[in-house]
Amino acid sequence: MEQKIQTKSNSKIIDNGKLIKTLLVFICYFLYSNITSIILSTFKVTNTTLVSFVADILFLIGIVFAYRNNLKSDLETLKKDYSIVKIAKTVVAWVVIIFIFNILMGALTEALFPNLAVDDNTNAITSLSNISTSYTIFKTMIFAVIAEELLFRESISDVVKNKYIFIVLTAIIYTLLNFIFVGFDSKIIVMDILSYFLPALLFSAAYVKNKNNVIILMLIKFFYNLIPLIILLFELYNKI
Repeated sequence: MEQKIQTKSNSKIIDNGKLIKTLLVFICYFLYSNITSIILSTFKVTNTTLVSFVADILFLIGIVFAYRNNLKSDLETLKKDYSIVKIAKTVVAWVVIIFIFNILMGALTEALFPNLAVDDNTNAITSLSNISTSYTIFKTMIFAVIAEELLFRESISDVVKNKYIFIVLTAIIYTLLNFIFVGFDSKIIVMDILSYFLPALLFSAAYVKNKNNVIILMLIKFFYNLIPLIILLFELYNKI
């Protein structure tokens, strides 16, 4: 009896520790850009792109270190339970599902609100390209794939065990943070909200469907971002 109580107590401590860890990661996410900017400004480094680059790299390194054991475990599971063919089928299937969803959502938006249909993923990549092509590639293919998935999925899944609550909660948090950092400039704010919230639901569903394996989700996100990035780079090349 005493041993069971002690085990239950230890489990509670572990959960509290994971909650604190998740909260600290999100606090760092809110502050890392400003802190890096302040530090670099003391060395007379004021180039906005360079500051953002350095800040993102530091946060990326930090969050990978924080969840290194999760990554190692998921990688071992991937090698054990997934063949290359299964990985390819899983990634392609989810990328197709999300793209079809975006196309249908765009068509619905165009029907309800002509000339308003948007693909926020493509728009975000296009906006980044106006700053720096190399930074766009890093932010889209590395930071968004690794850091953001560890932040929005892996860290939250450590403390939210109910899969349905997890899927909805991660989508809400992702949408709110985009509103805080990016802002919604559409005249129909509901459509802006849905354009972030609904795809986020699909990414979280893909994560849960694949037994919370963040490596699989990173591969899905990588190829999902790769297509609009290739199109954008091709357009930029033709303009030269």
